[in-house]
This record gives sequence, structure tokens and C-alpha cells, in this order.
Amino acid sequence: MGLLLVLRPPQPRQKNLRRATRAQRREHRRTDAEEWETAQRRGWLLDVEVEKLLLLANNAENSRLLILGQLDPWSDTVLDRHDLPRLEADVDRLEAVAGDDAQRELVAAMRKLLMSWRAEPDLMLHCYGD
Repeated sequence: MGLLLVLRPPQPRQKNLRRATRAQRREHRRTDAEEWETAQRRGWLLDVEVEKLLLLANNAENSRLLILGQLDPWSDTVLDRHDLPRLEADVDRLEAVAGDDAQRELVAAMRKLLMSWRAEPDLMLHCYGD
């Protein structure tokens, strides 16, 4: 299971593709694929293993994490620019308790994503759980 963190521009309301033609569905999937590739190239995408994040969050006393402690890794969430300082504080707490190289790498990747967000103020952080 994973949690996908992606910096994206604000999204228009999702259209229901239930009655879309096959061509419309193909175009929708093609556009999504291009957006994900661009996000990955720019460093705006991070795929996190839920088990690693939960273990790290538990070590940081999950209840003290203002954003990550409330995040449900099995559902979708959108965070806006106002959440950035609290999310950075959460990552600082995670960094303080990271016990091995894998956890330190995860924290570093999260910090890099947040730095990208700080540099692009019009983006939102979309969290897609599965």
C-alpha cells in the first residue's frame, strides 16, 4: 500500500466520465499520464510506503503531528498553502526520530517535496491513498 503525494495546481471540479465516449476517456487518461510525468520530472511527486510512514509517525508520537497525525493514508486529502508551516514542523519531528537510513531518506524526500511547494506558491498538495 502506498500514499502518493503530488503537488498540483488547483483542480477544476472532477467531471463524471461515466457517460463519456471512449475517445473522451482515452483523452482523460492521456492528460493524466502527462501531468504525472511532468510532476515526477519536476520533483513534485512522492510515492510513500504507508507502513514506513506509519512506523515513523508512531515513533514521533503520532498525536503530536499536526498534519501527518490526522492524515488518513487510505483516503484522499488536499492540503493548501496554509498547511505548509505545520507540515514542515511535522517533518522536523519525523527527522528527529528517524532511526535508520530508510527513514532518513523518506524524511529527506518529504522535505524536498515541501521545498518544491514553497517555491511554487500556487500549487496544492494532493495526497492519494490506497
